[in-house]
Amino acid sequence: PDRLLIPEKLYGREREVETLLAAFDRVVTGGGPELVLVSGYAGIGKSSVVNELQKALWSAHGLFAAGKFDQYKRDIPYATLVQAFQGLVSTLLSKSELELASWRDALLEALGPNGRLMTDLVPELNLIIGEQRPVQELEPQQAQSRFQLVFRRFIGVFARPEHPLALFLDDLQWLDAATLDLVEDLLSRSDLRHLMLIGAYRDNEVTATHPLMRKLDAIKTAGGKVAKITLAPLAREHLGQMIADALHCAPESAAPLVELVHEKTGGNPFFAIQFLHALAAEELLTFDYGATRWSWDLHRIRAKGYTDNVVDLMVGKLSRLPVETQTALQHLACLGNRAKVTTLALVSGASADQVHADLWEAMRLELVERLGDTYKFAHDRVEEAAYSLIPDTRRAEAHLRIGRLLAAHTPPPQRDEAIFEIVNQLSRGAALIVSQEERERLAELSLNAGKRAKAATAYASALTHLNAGAALLAEDCWESRRELIFALELHRAECEFLTGALAEAEQRLNMLSARAASTVERATVACLRIELYVTLDKSGRAVAIGLEYLRQLGIDWSPRPTGEDVCSEYERIWSKLAGGAIEALIELPLMNDSVSLATLDVLTKLTPPAVFTDANLYKLAIFRAVNLSLEGGNSDASCVAYVRLGMVAGASFGDYTAGYRFGQLGYQLVERWGFKRSRAMAYMLVGGCVTIWSKHVRVGRDVVRRAFDAANQIGDLTCAAFSCEQMNTNMLAAGDPLLDVQREAEYGVAFAQKARFGLGVDDMTTQLGLVRTLRGLTPKFGCFDDEQFDESRIERRFAGNPDLARAECEYWIRKLQARFIAGDYTASIHAATLAQRLLWTAPARFATAEYHFYGALTRASLCDS
Repeated sequence: PDRLLIPEKLYGREREVETLLAAFDRVVTGGGPELVLVSGYAGIGKSSVVNELQKALWSAHGLFAAGKFDQYKRDIPYATLVQAFQGLVSTLLSKSELELASWRDALLEALGPNGRLMTDLVPELNLIIGEQRPVQELEPQQAQSRFQLVFRRFIGVFARPEHPLALFLDDLQWLDAATLDLVEDLLSRSDLRHLMLIGAYRDNEVTATHPLMRKLDAIKTAGGKVAKITLAPLAREHLGQMIADALHCAPESAAPLVELVHEKTGGNPFFAIQFLHALAAEELLTFDYGATRWSWDLHRIRAKGYTDNVVDLMVGKLSRLPVETQTALQHLACLGNRAKVTTLALVSGASADQVHADLWEAMRLELVERLGDTYKFAHDRVEEAAYSLIPDTRRAEAHLRIGRLLAAHTPPPQRDEAIFEIVNQLSRGAALIVSQEERERLAELSLNAGKRAKAATAYASALTHLNAGAALLAEDCWESRRELIFALELHRAECEFLTGALAEAEQRLNMLSARAASTVERATVACLRIELYVTLDKSGRAVAIGLEYLRQLGIDWSPRPTGEDVCSEYERIWSKLAGGAIEALIELPLMNDSVSLATLDVLTKLTPPAVFTDANLYKLAIFRAVNLSLEGGNSDASCVAYVRLGMVAGASFGDYTAGYRFGQLGYQLVERWGFKRSRAMAYMLVGGCVTIWSKHVRVGRDVVRRAFDAANQIGDLTCAAFSCEQMNTNMLAAGDPLLDVQREAEYGVAFAQKARFGLGVDDMTTQLGLVRTLRGLTPKFGCFDDEQFDESRIERRFAGNPDLARAECEYWIRKLQARFIAGDYTASIHAATLAQRLLWTAPARFATAEYHFYGALTRASLCDS
């Protein structure tokens, strides 16, 4: 009783703990993922409340992972998630070989060919599943979808009925944009269960405009479950109970001291505890051995003039520590909330044993904690106090010194993993770097950090690093370091585009277009500009960019080519074949000419917007892509070019046999070389738009299913949703039982909704409407109207939005079918007329055949009547 020991128990938080446990019970019993937000001022006890959950985990065999955001490391993507899962993986590594083998099998099955994405994130995972092969490069949007899909599957290994997962993310006020997107994805997907996310944040630092608050609205709109717990300061009664327990006396005896502590700390538990310790250290709160009780002098305490600021109180406490302990704490504060002993030893220039010795007193006073080979601050306020011990004028110098040490002593194999930490330290001291050579080296490191963040689909973090890198270069950088500045600016433009800063991206890409010095550079910039204008719904401008690039190669195309132009390019394909078999083209070597590959990329990007500007240009781009492949060899882009040629050869030239053979060539090329970037699209077009014109409609079905699997594997959710739609079309055309078609269509609509792919939702909702009315499930046979569908509302929506032309075409064709089958020929001819003007949106799709078939039957029926 003669030592001041604050009991490790919670006071006055029973209701909040019950709310937390109730949410966990819901997750355990099979509910979907839930987010519980715990808010309150720093030191109010948020972490302590969450830690109560760990006691409940044992009975449910639950797993607990925790990570803490750092205000100075917001540009290190997913750093907090990495911290959380490093802890979880370390626990797995301590299990028996038999248990570890079970986890290894589950992880390998869940991650499939994309394991490298997770081992790059959590390198310790290599110790369980082994070294993983690099993943296929994808378009940024596909890469982000793939990353989120793989991360969900990774989490799903831990969040299972037999061991639900509680993931605690502390200090959300400092979270990065990429992690916020992942949190939204986890909470708005129904394929993940038995996961409880807990987020703690300082509510005085999170306003209504904070990204977290804006994202919460989106999560709730998507059906995500969110609960909130707000922690208020301790009431005088609860603070009194805590102090009475610590001093081993009755609450009424401690009442005068409680009154003073409550007045000084406002009921903040952390501040109150530190204040009591400060009183004991200053011998203003002492144990009276004669009276065997604690005593205090309120007049002396008040006369001491203690601060009302907890950080100032902590600074005073730290200032009384030995100098070497203060220095060690300053090093730790510069490195963040936690650091490995080896890093602390490097920074201090001492041995690991000396680091332990220097931090011993801080550990004894519970200012820091040791977790294996890592030290961490016990509380944010201790970290803030330790950092404030460094004079403002010396902080940049301290970070620069640490950054230089990390850069010099990190072995090359570990450089990629450590790149963010190195750049973070150097950037915080960059203002002191005067040597242009060193500034350029930091710009190179910033470029590498930006590229690594971009590869992890953390585009906002990447942009921060790239901006910082560009700012380090001299004004004459376009002459002295052209390659470096071009790379920085190109990646900046792409990340601006991907983070929604479209005006800035457009301006930067225009500048890069003027500065591009080689054909490959011009092609790279052109591809990005085409993507940008497609996103801005400026198909005409996108096409103009593609044509401008081609003109620089001597290919002068009109935006509206003639039929002769198209036929001429088509004939060139047959001239190059020179009577040879289409199938023999699979033996062509792989394309290795960088200019041809770049041009093929531009033609591939040009094709989608050309669909909306001119049908002849669309065909011309496809034919030129094929001719390039015949001249220079095959590549992944060739696969889709061959398949698209297969679609056009039949639809435009009536050569369905050659079309089928070209489709098979594209398919076989994917199979031979494993072109993952093109696989899903090639399979989907072969199964849904090529095979159907030459074989029984069911023949393409397996290929469409493979397209869905391939798209899902790489996160191309748009292609996966299109594959669902193609499957519904196939089953309807093949005469499958309508109940089976309905189930498939319902699955497709749900999938497209989860993928947030509006066109897929519109198309498959229309297909579902047709199936439901054919099954007699709508009030009027032949009419889609029911509690799920409103024809007049959807027709008004289509009429007011030309961007929905493709979905509108599908709608009128399905309405034509329904009205014809119901015998309402006047309505069906009206639907046919409206569908006819939109057929340009459906080249080679089976819906075109259904339009002609049912349109002809309608006209024949009207003639009879």
